[in-house]
Amino acid sequence: MANMRMTRQHRGLRSYIWTRQQALQLVVVLALWWAVLWGLHQHIVQGWAHVLAWAWPQLGLGPSTAVKLSAAGPFGFPVTVIRTEFFVPAPSLWQWWLGFVASVGLLVSSGVLSRERLPLIYALRIIGFLGLVSLLAYEYLPALLVSDVNRLLTDNMLDIGLAMLWVLPLVHALVLYIFPLPVLLKVLATFCGLLFIGVSIPLQAASLAWVASQGSLVVAVPLYMLCTFLPQIVGQLGIYGLFMSLAPAPQF
Repeated sequence: MANMRMTRQHRGLRSYIWTRQQALQLVVVLALWWAVLWGLHQHIVQGWAHVLAWAWPQLGLGPSTAVKLSAAGPFGFPVTVIRTEFFVPAPSLWQWWLGFVASVGLLVSSGVLSRERLPLIYALRIIGFLGLVSLLAYEYLPALLVSDVNRLLTDNMLDIGLAMLWVLPLVHALVLYIFPLPVLLKVLATFCGLLFIGVSIPLQAASLAWVASQGSLVVAVPLYMLCTFLPQIVGQLGIYGLFMSLAPAPQF
């Protein structure tokens, strides 16, 4: 115990020694990533727009002109974003009742499962609850769903992707770069995370649009709650966990 070197950091980091050199390295790597994103931002957005413009007629969502570049100005800074258009039909009577029976069935089935299957029980209840919310919202508050489904799903997904591009390097700096990984591994981890966003976001946005167009307005709420931000978080946690596992064990 006398030879143990301790710091006053969080309990999980006590055995690591944090130096000014590591702090400087963290700041430099983070600044470099933001500089790269600043230079590539316009090309990334245009690349996503080209992919979606090609996919729209292929998926039967509309002409390629339904995918447009637009300028938005959050906090006074103009940013190029993507806006889409596609048609989502209203549910037929049989679709509404099928959705109702399926949602109630999920809730009932979650109640008869053994408590040893708690993750599955929670998943079934969440999906069933969201299905009922969507069905009842369409029936009693239709303006919530009819207003702008493409903005709710695809445009929002694309905006989330652009935000994640800028936030991910900072997240890695705060929760991954603080561990004694070689700097190349830190850079590779962030590169993999950014690559995952760059490739998956347009595919995810097009998939959401296609599922919504093939279904009806009643799928908007479940799709938004379960298939927009959540898959991205799961994917990024997987990438973080992979590189975090490469950190050397603490030396006591």
